[in-house]
Amino acid sequence: MRSVVHGLFIALFTLVLAGCTSHSVMNINDSPVPNRLNGVPQTAETVRQGILAGCVDKGWNCREISSGLIEASIKVRNHRATTEISYDKNSYNILYKNSSMLDYNERNNTIHRNYNRWISYLDNAIHKRLAL
Repeated sequence: MRSVVHGLFIALFTLVLAGCTSHSVMNINDSPVPNRLNGVPQTAETVRQGILAGCVDKGWNCREISSGLIEASIKVRNHRATTEISYDKNSYNILYKNSSMLDYNERNNTIHRNYNRWISYLDNAIHKRLAL
């Protein structure tokens, strides 16, 4: 009986450790913007519109901080993340700004794996909007 309880404890401990995985914070650096949108050269304005549309597609809230800089945030249940998206007509960057309830560790530059998933989905949505 004691070995069964000991085995269950080890199995439970292993599951808890597996669920607490964190990953390096994902930043998107110098993601290229397609040169043409429907045969017309991209401008900073068309890139801005594509970024905003991609954010909306994935449920992110955006506000323009300045020309070429957008702050985007998302809240999922009790979890919140904020990024800064800088852009010009040639490329864009999505950089971590802050978060809550995502186990961010500044020293190790790690965060809950869901954050990276959200950034990947956001990047794909922006890229699709810029290629339309």
